[in-house]
Amino acid sequence: MEYFEELLRRPSIFKDESKLDINFIPDKLPHRDKEISLLSQLFLGLITNPNSISRKILITGKTGIGKTATVKLFGFLLEKASKKRDINIKYVHVNCRKERTSYKVLIKLIQLIDNKFPKRGYSSQDLLDILIEFLYRHDLHLLIGLDELSYLINKHEDLIYSLTRINDDTLKGDQRLSIIGIVRDISCLNNLDNSTMSTLQRNIINFKNYSKDQIYDILKYRADISLKKNVLPNKMLETISEITFSSGDVRTGLNILWRSCKIAESKNLKYVNAECIRQGNQDLLPFSALDILEYMNSQKRIFLLAIIKALNNSEQIEISFNDALKSYNVVCENLGLKPKSHSQVWNYLQEFKRENIIETNVISEKIKGRHAVIKITDLSLPNLEKNTIEILNSKGFKI
Repeated sequence: MEYFEELLRRPSIFKDESKLDINFIPDKLPHRDKEISLLSQLFLGLITNPNSISRKILITGKTGIGKTATVKLFGFLLEKASKKRDINIKYVHVNCRKERTSYKVLIKLIQLIDNKFPKRGYSSQDLLDILIEFLYRHDLHLLIGLDELSYLINKHEDLIYSLTRINDDTLKGDQRLSIIGIVRDISCLNNLDNSTMSTLQRNIINFKNYSKDQIYDILKYRADISLKKNVLPNKMLETISEITFSSGDVRTGLNILWRSCKIAESKNLKYVNAECIRQGNQDLLPFSALDILEYMNSQKRIFLLAIIKALNNSEQIEISFNDALKSYNVVCENLGLKPKSHSQVWNYLQEFKRENIIETNVISEKIKGRHAVIKITDLSLPNLEKNTIEILNSKGFKI
């Protein structure tokens, strides 16, 4: 029963395991100096002339290329520089995919600056008024990082409009709020009204994908600050970098690196070898897909599982939307659940497409009309099914 005591007696290959966590923000971000420098120039006025300007910036780029980490690090640097000059600026970060609605985003914002604020009892307009009043009362300028902003835009929420206009009606002309929006695809702006879209399009920073050499540098930096010397030979780091480059998601590389090191430790090895990396990468979905699965609501996960099962049963590269619906109805019946409406399931399908989980193609036929075909080509079906079932089981569903 002395499991922990036995493990603690073993020598560790880690200096600080937490620095391989995907949520850890290091002191520097290799190959993102240019973007941090540009953000600093754009937001300099918040320090040189406090509360005289409001900045709205949009950051775009694919998943796992450092957008969130860069914005969080910049927020820390801005707070540090303003505090040194006795200027009250605070950075807060909200994931819109996690919070989902305008109301939840506003509640989260206020609780990040006032942790005693209650979760219920206010309308969205009340919350906006409370937010403005708080900023004035505390002489505070708030910089909000709205991550995965498209999740609000795609629902035609009016929060974006309200936040971009929040300074318009304030007393004395003080500018108390600035925004950094983070999206993967700038086309989501097409769902905004022209005025709001124009405001956000004025300053767009596009993050380019990392090259293989840049990914190597990033993973080497993380390995240097988290592992003891000589634990990860350069050849092994090159292998992980190549795997990561194929997905383009640095978080996947960090996950493989951490898993490989844990496997090496479990075998009492002093360094990571090729077999550790092979096992570390085995049955691993890209982190972007795991991230989406984790935040997905259960009914949507169940429909995804139905699509996977339909594809497996058909043994074809693609299935029709009707085949997916039939599979969904069977899965719901087995779980004792009432299926969602046709229109809601169609919305799930469009969300899967935006999230790069599935591919769809609408085929027009003269006699039968139009129908959609569905396929999954970029993800391993067995691994996607396994992870989907594991999450559903953890939520109380018996699959």
